[in-house]
Amino acid sequence: MNIKKRFTLYNIIMLITPILLIGVISVCFLIIFILKYPVEELNITRASMLDLEVFSQALGEFFKNNPSVLCYVILWMVICVLLIVISTTVTTRIMTESVKKPINDLAKAAEYIRAGNLDFEVLGSDYSEIDNLCVSFDAMRRDLKHSKQREDYMKQERSMLLANLSHDLKTPITSIKGYIDGIRDGVADTSEKMDRYLDTVYAKAEIIDDMVNNLSMFSKLELSRLTFQFDKGDINAFLRDFIEDYRLDLEKNEIKLVSDISKERAIVKLDYEKMSRVFANLIDNAVKYRNENNPVLEISSLIRDGGVYVCISDNGIGIDESEMENVFNGFYRVDSSRSIKGSGLGLGIVKQIVEKHGGKIWLESGGLEKGTTAVVYLPISQ
Repeated sequence: MNIKKRFTLYNIIMLITPILLIGVISVCFLIIFILKYPVEELNITRASMLDLEVFSQALGEFFKNNPSVLCYVILWMVICVLLIVISTTVTTRIMTESVKKPINDLAKAAEYIRAGNLDFEVLGSDYSEIDNLCVSFDAMRRDLKHSKQREDYMKQERSMLLANLSHDLKTPITSIKGYIDGIRDGVADTSEKMDRYLDTVYAKAEIIDDMVNNLSMFSKLELSRLTFQFDKGDINAFLRDFIEDYRLDLEKNEIKLVSDISKERAIVKLDYEKMSRVFANLIDNAVKYRNENNPVLEISSLIRDGGVYVCISDNGIGIDESEMENVFNGFYRVDSSRSIKGSGLGLGIVKQIVEKHGGKIWLESGGLEKGTTAVVYLPISQ
């Protein structure tokens, strides 16, 4: 019930209650008067007193002959006033408490939130307006709690990121310093050694550059400062060119590449630079977590359901089902105790870029040591 209707009901109760009580008291006084009136002296019956004219005459005669009885009239008036005051006070008190309690609860809730305590629930009210306010207030509390949990999680993950980056950067930097010292000390005394040393230094520098690029892109995505330049393009043609650029790197890592890209044109919304980052991160993951014995990478595409499915599969270490939901969280790395390389930003970046393209991404894995398949779905542009 809304406040207007409830207050109207209280006003009606406040009006009717004293009227009914005064009526009851008045009837009691009249009954007592009729029973006490000396009808025998006036040769009339008590039943005749029910006649209004007879009753009025008897009442006037009685007050005329007994002026002291006026004190009963005064008593009746006092009782009536008391009844009005008491009934009005009680009804007002009930009405006030019914409004005061939910408002006090909201005030307490505001104090809890100000103190940083979000582990409570804002109860509702009988008044629809205040109940709506309580529902909105509790929804705000839940949002704040979720934001606080997210903030705490991000702080923890950023701390882990710094630790991961420190560790991951240390290895290539140490290697670069070692090879440069070798060049300085004349260890690379032939052109072949020099070329090998320089190639190694360049490769390690590329690893560092990739980490920095991922970190920069993830930060811009988190702050919504990364701009996209969308064009309409054939994703299958894009994939064929992209795979060719990666083929040499895969061969260096002795990874067998199996390509099954559809020959049909599939026009989708594309930011070529950002989509290159998506597939670069997915392929890099497949390389990092490859099967050391006989690594295989399969890349395929399929046009279906109004879009294009791009699958990147490997036969590497796989992902446990319990970790499947977390892999797209920023900074997350699958079982860091297994000495897996990387900052954990790659899949977080991939997910956000794919969603900016209006698509979806998910992973499929048969479990540990059974490989992983990354599936990217992009809708066909009309």
